[in-house]
Amino acid sequence: MRVRWLWMMLFAALSAAPQCCLAGEFAGWLERVDLESVTLRDSDNKPVVVRVERNHRYQAAPFLGKWVTVDFQTEKGEFRALGFRSCR
Repeated sequence: MRVRWLWMMLFAALSAAPQCCLAGEFAGWLERVDLESVTLRDSDNKPVVVRVERNHRYQAAPFLGKWVTVDFQTEKGEFRALGFRSCR
């Protein structure tokens, strides 16, 4: 339990610090592709909305209804997708 609490505190501290362009990745079930965003479900069944540009949206379409890893960048507190790839 202490380890979990420590990780939550570390995450809170890192997310509160100002970030210019932090790149990362997220794995989840690709549920929906819209004009400006995609919706993913994480392993706890929580929805995560990631903004996406048109050319990246076309890359996401083949993965609809599948587990996918999304490379993203954080800009001004919102996630922007950079690429999509299969989890397997």
